[in-house]
Amino acid sequence: MHAEGTQHPLEAVLEQEVRCTESLLECLEAERLALIRRDLEALEKAIQDKVQHSQLLEQLERQRESIVSALGFDTDPRGLTRCYRSLPQAEQLIELWAQILTNIEVCRTSNITNGGILELGRQHVEQALSILRGQSGTPSLYDPHGATAANLGKRELGKV
Repeated sequence: MHAEGTQHPLEAVLEQEVRCTESLLECLEAERLALIRRDLEALEKAIQDKVQHSQLLEQLERQRESIVSALGFDTDPRGLTRCYRSLPQAEQLIELWAQILTNIEVCRTSNITNGGILELGRQHVEQALSILRGQSGTPSLYDPHGATAANLGKRELGKV
């Protein structure tokens, strides 16, 4: 970082993006823990925080693209690299950008993991409901009319 007042606006935005992606990673970790613990209050807070940081990250991305465009560069990956290299703080900008990309990739992986945890929980609930309904939870079978029926020959729980 440079002395107060001499920092390039692009560097400031990139630093904010790094902080925002780090906060997003923390939100995803909180979401994962809430899913594992089945803590609905913590899950709701983590999701709200995740949405808030995602929106902030989008806003910062627009700011970065605006600055890069104003400097006369395209906002695609090649244009960004050329822009960063054209500035005196090139090394710092490239390092910040690399950190952002790394953080975003970790966020993506964490989000996929959280989705898997959520899907597994959904499947368990679905299986439990099938059992309570008297269904085997196994793949559907065909009835004599060719329609699928998961509970052929089964009784619902509590029915005689």
